[in-house]
Amino acid sequence: MAAAALCTALAACAPSGGRVELAVVDAATGEPTPARLEILDAGGAAHVPDGALEVAGDCGWLPVHNWLPPVARLQMWRALAAPVENPFTGTTQFYVDRRIEFELPPGRYRVRAFKGMEHRVTAREVEVALGGEVDLTIPLERWVDLSAAGWHGADDHLHIARPHRRFDRLIARWMQAEDLDVANLLQMGLAQELYITPQRGFGEASVHEDEGTFIAGGQENPRTHVLGHAITLGAGRWIDFPETYLDYGRFWREARRLGGINGFAHWGLGGADEGIAAWAPERLLDFLEVLGFGFPYYGTWYDLLDLGIRIAPTAGTDYPCAPSLPGRERFYARLDGPLAYRPWLDAVAAGRTFVTNGPALELAVRGAGGAAGIGDELRLEAPGEVEIVARVRFDPERDDVARLELMRAGEVVASAVERPRPGEIVLETTLPVGESTWVALRASGAKLGETPVAGIEHLEAALTFLERATADRILNGPGRALPRNGDPRPTAAHTAPVWIAVAGSPAIEEQPAAAEAAERFLALLAELEARFAHERIGELAGFPGRGDGVEFEDLEAGRPAVLDAVARARAHYERLASRPESTIGH
Repeated sequence: MAAAALCTALAACAPSGGRVELAVVDAATGEPTPARLEILDAGGAAHVPDGALEVAGDCGWLPVHNWLPPVARLQMWRALAAPVENPFTGTTQFYVDRRIEFELPPGRYRVRAFKGMEHRVTAREVEVALGGEVDLTIPLERWVDLSAAGWHGADDHLHIARPHRRFDRLIARWMQAEDLDVANLLQMGLAQELYITPQRGFGEASVHEDEGTFIAGGQENPRTHVLGHAITLGAGRWIDFPETYLDYGRFWREARRLGGINGFAHWGLGGADEGIAAWAPERLLDFLEVLGFGFPYYGTWYDLLDLGIRIAPTAGTDYPCAPSLPGRERFYARLDGPLAYRPWLDAVAAGRTFVTNGPALELAVRGAGGAAGIGDELRLEAPGEVEIVARVRFDPERDDVARLELMRAGEVVASAVERPRPGEIVLETTLPVGESTWVALRASGAKLGETPVAGIEHLEAALTFLERATADRILNGPGRALPRNGDPRPTAAHTAPVWIAVAGSPAIEEQPAAAEAAERFLALLAELEARFAHERIGELAGFPGRGDGVEFEDLEAGRPAVLDAVARARAHYERLASRPESTIGH
């Protein structure tokens, strides 16, 4: 009685709101599932309850932790927090691991549940009364199930510290909430530092599997504004050669020896255009990010394909270094059997991928030699026709896909815009093939219900800080690839090629498109060589600072390897550029 009287006198036992028990379930199975949630009251204010998953990314925002390993290992603990700022909705959201119980002040709320791109967004209105209890179950329904067809979604570019095994389960549930099957957590290196986003391991030793979701440690290293940001996935240990940091080829050869696959981030730009030009002929690259930072760019990748270099398209968010969410830009790789990390790496290296920020793509090519799908090769004994069967599917509440295009050697050769049913465009055509070539599928449109494009001036500055010709093509050339502030956010998807080999015809690298690409790469090599001349090399030193700057001594140490790579690549491209035009029609 005394306790009750004290409680009444202090009003401490009076409820301040209502109790909510919330569960997110898979609509098909009824089983609880992790998800990302948003709770907004009638005034539009966001509510993040106690008990939400605490998550954290790491982009080296604490300068001290980059050179003190013990501090680096504490970064995850320091940064953990529940609120998540979503730049695409302009709201604060949070993650839940299946179920959560919490209190809300009395009032009416709108609750939305998200789970990657394959699930529809589910919204519910709920009224919370003072002292009341609300039991809310939110079902999440798929509009497509790509894993059932062997396609598994991944983000190749996440900066999430994982210094200890105790974070494995948390990160895996976070990735499940975004419906990612494979999450690649990249430790970030610089010429003088290597402790950004520390990982507890690399390659197979780093892999953690949780209910079909795989997380693994990789590296974004080497990483410079001079030659671009390189990514290695699957290598058995951290690879670093600080004494010759600009010798990218040395890194990639070691990665291959250790079971890894190699690629470039950021569309092959920001220095990577010259890095690609220098090392692509050595066939050490397996993939290129062609979708990221909110928009696609395919020009550099098309050049590589036209040179006969088989490089898979991938996508990554660079979370949290770019305003994004894990898996916002992602790619899918096709496996013939159950998902596991090593077969997944093999599928990426084989080029069985498509990139997307929403739509799902299908492409089949049929000819006299049989049939081929994304990443495969179709062999024809003689010139003839091939049949193209292609489709894009999408969630019409989130994506407005305006056009589906068939690309051949970097050019549009067929397109479709009509929707036989909501959320679907089909393209079926026949294509004459006179010589070996590649074809791929591209979808484009606009996002629905999202904030408009913002911050493009920062991307423009990053692309032009060395006044590259490639950047000028993107910013000012025909069909400007970069959107403008205030534009709708783009919807984009693109498949890897289907390669078509015609017996007796010139190889792809012997055709006019290859000569044109070789000329562009020769211009990049000339620009790179000029920058590494003794009288100019100092211009590169230090700029742009801590982000990915290189000091003068590192530039001087790497100069011989860079110029050797330039010389070898130049000889290769000069042979291709000097070939006479083919007399066999496409």
